[in-house]
Amino acid sequence: MNVQEFQDKLKEVQEIAKKHDNTLEVAEIRQVFEGCDLDKSQLLGVLKYLTSQGIMIEGMETAGAEAKETERKKVPLTAEEEAYLKEYVAELPELPDMDIDRLFVALAEGRQEAAQALTSYYMKTVADMAVEMNIEEMQLADLIQEANLCLIQALGNAGEECRDEEWLLAEIRRGILLVLEEQTQRKFEDDSLVARVEKLEKDVRDLNDGEDEKNAFTIDELAIILDMKVDEIRDILRLTGDDK
Repeated sequence: MNVQEFQDKLKEVQEIAKKHDNTLEVAEIRQVFEGCDLDKSQLLGVLKYLTSQGIMIEGMETAGAEAKETERKKVPLTAEEEAYLKEYVAELPELPDMDIDRLFVALAEGRQEAAQALTSYYMKTVADMAVEMNIEEMQLADLIQEANLCLIQALGNAGEECRDEEWLLAEIRRGILLVLEEQTQRKFEDDSLVARVEKLEKDVRDLNDGEDEKNAFTIDELAIILDMKVDEIRDILRLTGDDK
């Protein structure tokens, strides 16, 4: 199963959940992923991802609660990230006193200088939010950069309605959460593909054990024996450098 197939199956499971008020049974998930050779840790990863999307899994309420609690826990920064944060904050420009309410009024009037001033004013706040929402799957520097983009996009999409700080911080948080969800899903998919590659390598070694190069199984034969597509085996072997 390649990455695209894995994504399609995740979407399929989520569509099933939508039809049942965002509720699933473990058996339904197993049925969708049947034949994918997911081990226990990979299946748990799927369950945690689904619960992070607000899907209730019957019989897994406790696991779902634990997954949500894990999401809320602050991930401590590494020494490298601590050093980066200190340098980043030190390089932020010193700002004069600002009338934030008046700036939001000017923003609603379409004044570009107001958007620029608010961007500068909230950069430190955005960095603090990134630290608070830090995850292991993403470097802090990248997360701060993405959070700053969320700040700029929120101000750019403010429209003519007079906004306030509460609205802005909520928009930034929502944007960061979307980034984290995408990054977590990408990491999980990458891990699943790595596991698939490792499994294929082991299967090929086991099948060809004791065989000389002349009698080794061909890719077409492996596809039949392992119930995989020829193109998928070629792609995985290309990743491992064994496609020569």
